[in-house]
Amino acid sequence: MITNENGNYTGKVAFVTGAANGIGRATALAFAREGANVVVADILEQGNQETARMIEDLGGRAIAVRCDVTQAEDVKAALAKTVEAFGRLDFAFNNAGIEPRKPAPNAEYEEEEWNRIIDTNLRSVFLCMKHELPLILKQGGGAIINTSSGAGIIAAADVTVHAQTELRRAARACGTPEA
Repeated sequence: MITNENGNYTGKVAFVTGAANGIGRATALAFAREGANVVVADILEQGNQETARMIEDLGGRAIAVRCDVTQAEDVKAALAKTVEAFGRLDFAFNNAGIEPRKPAPNAEYEEEEWNRIIDTNLRSVFLCMKHELPLILKQGGGAIINTSSGAGIIAAADVTVHAQTELRRAARACGTPEA
């Protein structure tokens, strides 16, 4: 059974992107341990279902929704399912992100790969927040957390596009105006 020592998140709802594995999965489980109902959203359906099952096995409530965070319609649909299932949205943890398929200097990237990384690591944060904020504000407030990797602070020469998108995500999460 999930324990909730403080009772802080009982009755609250968390939406977690990139929840099929890693930090997203750990965050979804942490929200559930604190009593939140959790919506796990990811393009990797098998891992996403596994995360939801792990929450349920611990006694929590969760739904898994397939969501390509680079597509506005997917984000809107996933959030609509969130409200349909749990009636509200209190927390969003925007965690979905990717690395280059083959790290290279900027001049060597194909446009398609550049766009794939920008869309997933940067544009998705905008899309998620655009559609999360009205839902959170509608019920009186909450919190949105946008994660970034260490590449946003310390870049390596061969992963510049990844570092650039992560730096922007980190700056946006901190509320830096020029982000």
